[in-house]
Amino acid sequence: MSDMLFCYCCRKHHPREQMRRFTTRSGERWRCLRSIAAARSHPGERDAFGRRQSEQNRQAAVHVAERVALLRLRHEAP
Repeated sequence: MSDMLFCYCCRKHHPREQMRRFTTRSGERWRCLRSIAAARSHPGERDAFGRRQSEQNRQAAVHVAERVALLRLRHEAP
């Protein structure tokens, strides 16, 4: 996993070749080329990308919450 880096924008791991350091207010972070290109596109395309990414992040968060709840139920069961 050492050749994979975490993209703070799309919240996924990508190969190092697809990543670039990106300066944010809180310092430098890794960002994938796909999200950088989407940010540079026309406002309508950029907003559509943002909505898709937000929906994917929401679904991922729901999935994790369901798994955590299931694990808790298993540990609480007699």
